[in-house]
Amino acid sequence: MKAIFLMVLIFITGCAGSRVSEMPVTKRASHPVDLIALSPSGGLLAEAVGIELSNLGYSIVDSSATTSLLVRLNLDEFELSTPQGLQQLHSKGIDAYLTVKASGAYDQQVQSASARATSTHTGEIIAGVTWQNGWGGQPGSIADRTMRKGVNEAAREIAEAISNALPRHKVD
Repeated sequence: MKAIFLMVLIFITGCAGSRVSEMPVTKRASHPVDLIALSPSGGLLAEAVGIELSNLGYSIVDSSATTSLLVRLNLDEFELSTPQGLQQLHSKGIDAYLTVKASGAYDQQVQSASARATSTHTGEIIAGVTWQNGWGGQPGSIADRTMRKGVNEAAREIAEAISNALPRHKVD
C-alpha cells in the first residue's frame, strides 16, 4: 500500500497539465467583437482555434478567405497588421485580426502556442494568450502521453481564453 501511494505521489508531482496564461489587457475593447479574421500564416492550430471560436458563436474569416481579401486589398500579410491594413479590415466589417503561432514537439503535438487578437477599430491588442502542453515523466512514456493534449484540445483552451477577453454584443 505504501509503495502504491509513493508511485501515485511521484506521478502527480512529476506531471503537469497544459497551462494557459492570459495577457493582461490594460484597456478592454470599447467595441463588441463578432467577426474575426484569421492570419493567413497561422497554420493548422489557427484553423482549429477558428473552428472553436465559431463554436462559441463568433463569425470567422478563415485564413484562405483572409488571403483572398489581402489580394483584393492589394496588401501583404505584414501590411495587414499595420494601422492602415487593420483599418481596411475594419472597413470590411471585421472586428479583430487573430494571429496564432505554435511550435511542435517530439510527438507531433503542439508544444506551445501564442495567440493574440488585435482590434481593427483601434489597432490595440485586445486579447492575448500563451498555451503550453502538459508533460509527465520521460518523454513518450505512458504518463507523458496521458498528460499531453492534441490540437483540438489545445485549440479549445486557447479559444475559450481568447473569448473570455473579448466583449460581445448583448443578446436580448
